[in-house]
Amino acid sequence: MRNLFTALKQDTHASHTTLENTYPFSIYHDDNLFSVKAYQAVLFVMRNFHETAARAVNHAKQNSTQLEGIASMINSDAILTAISEDTHALHSMSNTSNITSNTQEENAHIEKSQLTDTGAFYKDTHPNFHNTLLSQSEIKENIKQDTHAKKPLDFNFKSPTSQAIAAAYVWLGSSMGANIIARRLAAKQKEIPTNYYQAMASCAKRWVSFKQDVDALLPTLVLENSEVITDIIDDANAWFEYLIALGNQVQLTKASQEANL
Repeated sequence: MRNLFTALKQDTHASHTTLENTYPFSIYHDDNLFSVKAYQAVLFVMRNFHETAARAVNHAKQNSTQLEGIASMINSDAILTAISEDTHALHSMSNTSNITSNTQEENAHIEKSQLTDTGAFYKDTHPNFHNTLLSQSEIKENIKQDTHAKKPLDFNFKSPTSQAIAAAYVWLGSSMGANIIARRLAAKQKEIPTNYYQAMASCAKRWVSFKQDVDALLPTLVLENSEVITDIIDDANAWFEYLIALGNQVQLTKASQEANL
């Protein structure tokens, strides 16, 4: 049997790389891109991911008590509380520093896009997505056609179990660099709140336990579904696609607003 976590690392590498180079996450690779507004966009995207992933994990846990331990590891309440605290602090900074922030408008725009609650459904096929950072010409064309403003983010998952394990993999995997990002933000601009990344750093401590729990579950899961490893990998890539699509929608909203100035 193929080692799941080795396979996940190999087979999601391309999606992970694309995500790192997608706005707003690209701000962590280019200091010139960093701004309070961009950091607010990061928190907005991650709030959507964490809320949707938590619903998926809890939905799967209700159908399978085997997943209760994994569900507890993502610590969703603490993560979402930390995001809310940081978002509030950034809004306060914007108000006191006269920094123009349109995060609320971005949120309203994207919510009008009818983001699909991926925790509520799954199918046996995956859609095709362009996992690349949009060029300026593509952005302008998409604004002109308004394709993203009305298109829901429909993502198909193999099963509730594979969706939940994949969600936890992306969630806990993303926590591994949280301490580094928190330190970089503190060094860059000390008033930038880092409650979210500090909370994620706590999640990182559960990474080894998560892998052990999943590895212990796999023999049973394989008996139930011989393709479960492939399904988990496919669903992990779908979660990355979801994050990339959210980032692209934020980028389009930002470009649309700038074009209207």
